[in-house]
Amino acid sequence: MRKLIKIELFKLFYGKKLVYFYVGFSAAVFLFILYLRIVAPGDSFGNIIKSSIDTFSMFAVLVGVILALVLFNQEIQQKTIKSLLVTPVKRLEILFSKLFVSIFVSLLILIVLYLTSIIATTLLFGFFEAGVYSPSEDNILTFMMGTIQLVTAFFTTIFYSTIIICIFLITDSLTITMVGVVLLRGLGELVSRRLIDQNNLLLYFSPLGILHILNPIATNQPLIGYLIQLFLAICYSIVIFYICLKVFENKEF
Repeated sequence: MRKLIKIELFKLFYGKKLVYFYVGFSAAVFLFILYLRIVAPGDSFGNIIKSSIDTFSMFAVLVGVILALVLFNQEIQQKTIKSLLVTPVKRLEILFSKLFVSIFVSLLILIVLYLTSIIATTLLFGFFEAGVYSPSEDNILTFMMGTIQLVTAFFTTIFYSTIIICIFLITDSLTITMVGVVLLRGLGELVSRRLIDQNNLLLYFSPLGILHILNPIATNQPLIGYLIQLFLAICYSIVIFYICLKVFENKEF
């Protein structure tokens, strides 16, 4: 298992393209914060952090699994996966290594996003400066919102990664998979808006509610409900991964 994960990481980081991507992503976050410095120079440290994380976190969620899927699709198209399947390697190990690497890449993106946001905001706005129109309490509150949003994005990454891999294995199409992800994300937005307007526990704790987990501070959702959603995101991901494994085991390449 460890060897397969190392191979997958090597394939992604080979040629330093992914490293260049991280640098470019960090630059994009910095430019976004620089733009906020121009249009809202009196904004608070916490609000800028929250804005940058809200803007880029979902992008980070999708990139890792898309990169892993592109390589997976190339292996299938070029028939190189056949040579791996004839070796004494379980399909569970192959599939888990791809899922693990996709989550790992997305986690690195989230870390880069968080660190870049803090450093850039400190340089351009000042460390934990309250801002012209924001009291210090709001500054801390919005910073906490942004941090919680980052944690939420990580759990969402795990959930979306299993869904995306499952759709890809069922459809054998990278295009259909990407369209499906966009539709699911849109559905998640609709469900979250409905939950804000009208509380529905069944919908809140269902897989549809996990598509877009609400920030408990920003929406006044109960903290215990939020923590249960994070736990359910892992549980649903395990179930979906099991379905992925069964589809993968019955697949001929």
